[in-house]
Amino acid sequence: MTLISVIVPVYKAEKYIERCIFSILRQTFQNIEVILVDDGSPDKSGEICDMWALKDKRIKVIHQKNAGAGAARNAGLRVAKGEYIGFVDSDDWIEPQMYEVMYNAIEKYSADVGMCNISSRTEFSMHESYDNRKFPFELKNQDEMLSIFFRVHGEKGILSVCRRLIHKSVLKDFMFVEGTISEDVSAAYYFITHSQRTVVTNFSFYNYYNNKKGVTKSPVTMKDIEYIEAFKRIFLDVKKRIPKFERYAYINYIRANYTILSKMDLFGYDSNDQDLNNKHKELKQIVRKNFYALLKWPMPISRKLLLLYVAF
Repeated sequence: MTLISVIVPVYKAEKYIERCIFSILRQTFQNIEVILVDDGSPDKSGEICDMWALKDKRIKVIHQKNAGAGAARNAGLRVAKGEYIGFVDSDDWIEPQMYEVMYNAIEKYSADVGMCNISSRTEFSMHESYDNRKFPFELKNQDEMLSIFFRVHGEKGILSVCRRLIHKSVLKDFMFVEGTISEDVSAAYYFITHSQRTVVTNFSFYNYYNNKKGVTKSPVTMKDIEYIEAFKRIFLDVKKRIPKFERYAYINYIRANYTILSKMDLFGYDSNDQDLNNKHKELKQIVRKNFYALLKWPMPISRKLLLLYVAF
């Protein structure tokens, strides 16, 4: 029977890791291995992982020095034995039929990747029954997925790797970028450009824990600038290998500049840090220079109003 490997990077997650593990073990697709990578967590997360490994033989635990989510996922990939790979973050949880439904769709459509939607949740709950529900899937080719990735028609972002189930052939030469907080950007682009067929459902099987005190609302640091650099690398790659998407890749690079500028203005940054001061000035110049291109780009009206605020 086909094996699915689920890789979970774990860091400072003692409050949430058990519900995450519980949701994975409850999958209706039971032939899974759960790889918990304790990324040098200073709390009791590692102990909790070890305790669960004693309860269920499908769980493997890796302990390593803290190196970030990308390095933790790479550690999991090195030992994963599954034909398909999934990723779950330690403070999130998944619905019971997530992997069964996506696996069946991948097999039915002879696809390389399955992708579902994400729900932002503030409280834990799981649906108990999907027995009589049909899950509509659409088959997308590589160009269609790139169009979605670059939000050509105003689509929502699909950067999270956790919403996917991926055949191991797609990951043959893949490694997450380490030492960054924007590893999902490069990973999502890689998965699309190294697969021919993706099956997509709008049903939300993945639950993202919306912690209002989380990193997304924290003051901007130089690490956040890596988000821009990731889109710059993608733009340069598209320009070289997929020129028909060059315009879209460029505007996404500019939009990344706008995103970080917005965060700096909304959530602040260390004004005593000269590098950040210089970066703020640079981003504002880039956004002003490309103001009308951004304004014409398909975005929610709230984002366009914010553009007016941060550009001038």
